Amino acid sequence: MLFDAFLPGDLFRHTPQGMQELFRIILMRTNFVPVLRHVIGWRGLKQLTGPVEGWTARIHGFDGVFGIFFVGLDNGPGWIRGAFRLHYFPHPDEELVERCSLQAAALSQSGDYMTRVRDFMSDPAFADLFYIADLTMGVDAERKSLTLGLEGFEALRIVCEAGVTVERDGQRICLIEPGGLDSNFPAFATAFGFFDILAASMTFNLGQAPGGLLLVRMPGFELRRCPKGQISETIADDNCRIRLTLRYGQALTGEENGAQDACGETCRIVHDWAFGEPVPEEFADRRWWTAHRLQGASSIDKKALGVDARPPLIVLTGFLGSGKTSFLKHFIEYQTQHSRFVAVIQNEIGSVGLDGKLLDYAVTEIDEGCVCCSLSGSLNRAVKGIVSSFDPDYIIVETTGLANPFNMLEEMEELTEQARFDCILTVVDAPNVQKTLAGHPIAVDQIRAADIVMLNKRDLVGVEGLESVMRMVREHNPHAPVFPAVNGELHPALVLDADDRPNRALANKGGERHHLSHMHEGLWSKSVRLERPLEREAFLATVDRLPSSIFRAKGVIEFADSPQALLFQYVGGRYEISIFPEQSDTDRFVTLIGQGGDPQSAAEAITALSAL
Repeated sequence: MLFDAFLPGDLFRHTPQGMQELFRIILMRTNFVPVLRHVIGWRGLKQLTGPVEGWTARIHGFDGVFGIFFVGLDNGPGWIRGAFRLHYFPHPDEELVERCSLQAAALSQSGDYMTRVRDFMSDPAFADLFYIADLTMGVDAERKSLTLGLEGFEALRIVCEAGVTVERDGQRICLIEPGGLDSNFPAFATAFGFFDILAASMTFNLGQAPGGLLLVRMPGFELRRCPKGQISETIADDNCRIRLTLRYGQALTGEENGAQDACGETCRIVHDWAFGEPVPEEFADRRWWTAHRLQGASSIDKKALGVDARPPLIVLTGFLGSGKTSFLKHFIEYQTQHSRFVAVIQNEIGSVGLDGKLLDYAVTEIDEGCVCCSLSGSLNRAVKGIVSSFDPDYIIVETTGLANPFNMLEEMEELTEQARFDCILTVVDAPNVQKTLAGHPIAVDQIRAADIVMLNKRDLVGVEGLESVMRMVREHNPHAPVFPAVNGELHPALVLDADDRPNRALANKGGERHHLSHMHEGLWSKSVRLERPLEREAFLATVDRLPSSIFRAKGVIEFADSPQALLFQYVGGRYEISIFPEQSDTDRFVTLIGQGGDPQSAAEAITALSAL
């Protein structure tokens, strides 16, 4: 039995669920094996919420995101075959954007593009613009055979008979000449990139190489758009439809013969390979043939594989509400687009964590290039665990806004075998920095400890205000470079290996034996769980009356007149409410953080609103 070790039971009894579960296990077992994920080529994987199995994935060699979901079953005598639809969402700066249709290319440049990609299953019209091929997985009733197939066109081509012109500055500009191509996307070659890594994962999980390979070429077609906008299919001799099938175990006679019969006389069988014959030259170097030898990969020497055993470690600090999470989202997005894997260790204040939810990353889940871990013990133990389990390219320790980075330095020195301490990056809230520094010595220490300072929200202070804030920062740290930013956007090249100087915080720590923590400042936090939706006007009125002792609040709320999860952010008297990215999350709460005053009465005011 090919896969009894990890999926026992009768797959035919609950066929749709069973086939989706088998596909899920193949993906997950590969991605959670240390080193193996990197060697095979996975760079990020996230399961999507929906009625059927769906995933987004990043792989080595591609800057964009692959999307895949289950579409149904094709059963025959003694076998079942699951069908999956494959999409590719190119990175906005990727050359493949130019091969997409004008509509798809325009969408790739929109501000909400990546948000729509992450939720592509809920928007079929959007997803269809980026469809590239179909995947299949077939299993026989005795579980002795398994096939993995890929089928698609060499190119997804749309001929625009009338061309496309637009008016710009009073002139007509031709975007597509009459009879020109609106799209000419290399569909099969792109899909093969994903299939290649999926097949290697299959080989690893089954513990054996494929025993058969079938490559078939069939006549293809192109789409033609007439001047009235109607679409028709036209035979295109230079655009084949290609079907590639790998077989594991015994021959799946019923399915394979049926697949060949369906081709008819117009089919051309390019390869019909079986074990014992010379492997077709064009596939000879694929990892499908050798990935089963990676069994036991948890003990593989990383250096022997060329994987850096010491990822750079960045400490991300900054006072409450400064914009650390915004920076982190941009940093992760950039690194995953470049096929790099980021590990985040978070240490929040408050009984209900929000920042992990905003990042949309779970504690032990590989999620489009990131893993997120909550720090509940020593930093040393957390880093060791995350390095051994996930082999990240970068580690970011995101401290609570009330943390003093000087108090982490001894543990940093203990991490030299696991990680290379790169820098302390301090995020400063430009509009509120004067008040924050005057009232909170911890904020002063956060700037003093910095190797790099990101001056966030520069757009809210004006030119003269920005110069004043920069002078204020340099009074406490004259050596660290200061980079103004908006919405937490700072190019990673300015952060990583910013200079060759030793970390100033580490170099200077010997002069002071003890540094303040948030407890010394009398800071507090209160988390309020909301049992029901809030009345909008009453809530906003309460927020306007929050005392000055509360300088930070955040949470996930819901209003009675608009039943959806909303993100609530409050900093220094200014608040913002926006749609929360994860609507399936049922927790509703507000965390208040302040100094002095009466924390209980403030929390009770919020709690009372939930009881209305």
